[in-house]
Amino acid sequence: MDRVQTRLHVFGSACHLVVSGDKQLLERATTELQRLERKFCYYQPDSVINALNQNAGTGIFTPLDAESRSLFDYTAALSDQSHHIFDPSTRPLQNCYNKDGRLLATKQQLHNMLKLVDWSAIEITDRGARLPRKGMLIDLNSCIRPYAVDCVRKLLLREGVKHALIEMERDAATIGKDADGANWLIDLRHPLGLQAAIARIKLNNQGYAMRGDYERRITLNGEFFSRALSPVDGQPIPGLLSVVVVADNCLAAAGAATVARLKTEQAGINWLNKLGLPWLAIDRQLVCHGPLFPC
Repeated sequence: MDRVQTRLHVFGSACHLVVSGDKQLLERATTELQRLERKFCYYQPDSVINALNQNAGTGIFTPLDAESRSLFDYTAALSDQSHHIFDPSTRPLQNCYNKDGRLLATKQQLHNMLKLVDWSAIEITDRGARLPRKGMLIDLNSCIRPYAVDCVRKLLLREGVKHALIEMERDAATIGKDADGANWLIDLRHPLGLQAAIARIKLNNQGYAMRGDYERRITLNGEFFSRALSPVDGQPIPGLLSVVVVADNCLAAAGAATVARLKTEQAGINWLNKLGLPWLAIDRQLVCHGPLFPC
């Protein structure tokens, strides 16, 4: 059977698709990714998220279909598991930092912006969802990317595909092995953005996610942090430099990696140990932890 592949840019990320089959299957997978991008990405003019943000403070509900409601429920569960440190409404805080990751806002400006941050304030009913305060913004991209990877995997499985790779930078899932019988291999990048991979893992019929400090970082007092910002004080969250988790699907891996990354280093490691999943964590001293592989 033919092996076809393509590279595209969706959800603000580079995506690589490899499928054993014809080009029509590849086109269907690409169409599904683009559908989800149009529907859920905050920067898409007709997306659910953009409508919700635009209606903030107006009292208008944005309708949620079953797929949208499921994604919001997943996001709420992540927020609960992280003790509300994972908060997609921190989007306005990003405006307090420049593109190089340096704080531009004064303490007072940062304090004022924090009044717009509160995931628990989002009202969700049978009528849809609404944000109570003008200026509130949410961004679900960190949840949408792994969800989209899994959606494409399910689509290809329904079509009887036996070999596939769906990789979107730090989120991926596979079907079987490669068509020639070789293992699907995923490079794990250095958390400080160095070009060389720190290791390579086999990923056959599984999903994986990596969360941590990469190119888009914040500099504070001479130290680098990820762009994940605390909903409590608007400061970058220290935690582990990098967390990698492998699970049955990409969304489960992403949820586990996200929650672990937002805890303190030791709490994150303790939490990962209880999951029963393959994982790797790199602390801020560049020491590796976890059973995924020795490094």
